[in-house]
This record gives sequence, C-alpha cells and structure tokens, in this order.
Amino acid sequence: MSDPVHAVVTFDGGVVVAVDGETVSVAEAVRELNFRAGVVKSSLGSVALRVARMALPSGFGEVDVALHEGRVVGLVARSEESLYDFAS
Repeated sequence: MSDPVHAVVTFDGGVVVAVDGETVSVAEAVRELNFRAGVVKSSLGSVALRVARMALPSGFGEVDVALHEGRVVGLVARSEESLYDFAS
C-alpha cells in the first residue's frame, strides 16, 4: 500500500492559480494532480480541485490536498478570509 500524495493548491477568486507554488492553468493543475496520483485518463484531478474549492467559502487561499488510491482523502484549508473569527 502506498502513502498518500500531497499538493498545496492555491485559489484566487475561486480559480486555481498554483500547485505547490508553481503557477498553473486549471488544465495544468488537473494534469499535475493526476500525474502525482499515478492515474491516467482519470477525473481525479478535477474532482480534487472541485472538493478543494468547496473547502474555501471565500474562493481565496490554499488547500493541502491528499490523494490516495484514486480518492481525495484529506484537505487542510488556509485562508485570510475565514468565515470564523477565532480571536474572539
């Protein structure tokens, strides 16, 4: 059994703009996620981007995506525009 692969996906206005700090188009992001997960002709990359985008209500920020055995298995979202004020 292999370990999950991770990628940090950056969104700006709801559109993916980078994977692990490297500027990419949406199509390039899908291909990169598929490549890292070791899948060809799969919708995993596009599903991962959609799920990651849903983790950022504001559409701005970063999401650490974990992919394992053809599935999205984990997300950690970071955004300056949070729905919650944890300082209160």
